Amino acid sequence: MKNVITKIIEKYHKDKTRLMDILIDAQNEFGYIPSHLVSQIAEELDMSDVDVEQTISFYHFFSQKPTGKYNIYLNNSAVALMMGQAEVAATFEKEFGIKFGEVTPDGKAGLFLTSCIGMNDQEPAAIINNLIFTRLTPFG
Repeated sequence: MKNVITKIIEKYHKDKTRLMDILIDAQNEFGYIPSHLVSQIAEELDMSDVDVEQTISFYHFFSQKPTGKYNIYLNNSAVALMMGQAEVAATFEKEFGIKFGEVTPDGKAGLFLTSCIGMNDQEPAAIINNLIFTRLTPFG
């Protein structure tokens, strides 16, 4: 893993302003960003661990624990809740047999809540593997 991270960082010329790109590549490589790599990334970019952790924790699409092959991020904004998000969430949980914040035992799907995704006029909405789905209903 260490050599992979070093190669990713070198790809961006050890430029700390490219932290987002580095984290995206790391997550694409491993499926998540293992916590033990945070120190390596920080050290190689001459940053603090806290700076790297803050970036990871701020953005919903970064994870420090394994996620599913298919990740569903359901918007939980006030507008989404008013437009039936709870019913859609219950359907996802029933269909996958897991709660939000969990990954299926086979690692194929993960359910996650996220804040506004810019689709307030088309709620409930979700991002599924970087594709936006709008006007979701509990009926499919």
